[in-house]
Amino acid sequence: MKKFFVMMFALAALGLVCIACGDDKKDEPVVPTQNLESVKESGSDTYYVFDIDMDKDSSSIYMYSIKFSDQMPVTIDVRIDAPVTVDKTGKVYTYAGTGIMPYMMRNGKLIPMPGEAYQVTDLLCNVNTEAKTYDIKFDCHGGHFEQSGKLK
Repeated sequence: MKKFFVMMFALAALGLVCIACGDDKKDEPVVPTQNLESVKESGSDTYYVFDIDMDKDSSSIYMYSIKFSDQMPVTIDVRIDAPVTVDKTGKVYTYAGTGIMPYMMRNGKLIPMPGEAYQVTDLLCNVNTEAKTYDIKFDCHGGHFEQSGKLK
């Protein structure tokens, strides 16, 4: 009889443990994967595509026709991968990181940019899907880059 009560107590305790384990993410907003594009004023303007995938460790920022600094002789197309977080409303995404090696698009292929001089440091980018705005700033290639604008 004593063994029966011990087994029943163990089963009851196990049941309580399982009940206490819940979904800790239930209060977080459900955020779909999305691509957001900046408004492009003219054909030569820098424009962005913010590829947000909360299921991955990092999301991507695609920058088209960009110069990191005045030292760069031509514009290039670049992808920067960085961790992204979302606020409780599910409307403001923040990319942040430092020591990020960007990828340059050349002939339709992504290749790592050469050397530490091209590393992106102090990246901070906010994308507000409700206000349809973005702001981005970082240091790279000896210069500071900062821009803000509207999303489509």
